[in-house]
Amino acid sequence: MEGTQLLQSRPRRIFGWVLVLVALSGVVVLPASAQFTNRTLQQRNRAQAGSLDEHIRKLNNPDPDTRLEAVRQLASSRDRKAVEYLIQALGDGDTRIRAKAVEALGEMRAADATQVLVQQLFLRSSEPAMKQRILAALGKIGDPRAARPIVEFLQLDLDQSTRGTAVYALGEIGAAEGLEILHQIALGDEDPTIRRLAQEATAKIEYYQSAKAREAKGPTDTFLPKPPPQQPR
Repeated sequence: MEGTQLLQSRPRRIFGWVLVLVALSGVVVLPASAQFTNRTLQQRNRAQAGSLDEHIRKLNNPDPDTRLEAVRQLASSRDRKAVEYLIQALGDGDTRIRAKAVEALGEMRAADATQVLVQQLFLRSSEPAMKQRILAALGKIGDPRAARPIVEFLQLDLDQSTRGTAVYALGEIGAAEGLEILHQIALGDEDPTIRRLAQEATAKIEYYQSAKAREAKGPTDTFLPKPPPQQPR
């Protein structure tokens, strides 16, 4: 019986010494499953990188359907590297490609695209439907830099759908620069739907700014020692 117990305990002792030696040597031994997972991830990353490069090359294809498919694939990749090329696609001659690129940049919250999208917003050649897509994308991105240009945009002669989308975008961005014009629209616009949108956008901005103020640090005297109280004379 003792011999049997000794034989059973010997592998445990050997395994324990192996662990000690491994720890002393600084070598990390991963389980086979973890090694397989790492290899799989590396292979997948290499495949995705190769696919991304292929989609980028297709953006210069003379066939618009091929370019459109490339933009769709770049959008679905969610790779930050794709943002640069989606911005490039904003200048494509095919409206479908530009529209898909705008939508993708909004979904990716690509703040790098804010300035280009604002420029596109003011182009006379942009159709109202495209302008609405751009405004929706700017609202999703939420970059405060877009607030003032949208305020200026609202002062143009716009159709009601585009005007309503601009009002909604200001509310989504949440910047204080939008409050003044939203108050004016909420009180004086002829369209009751636009007035309601302006009221909702105003409430969003005020809530966001209030929350931002609560999160901000207090005045500097909270970080400095307070002076001792003056002794009564």
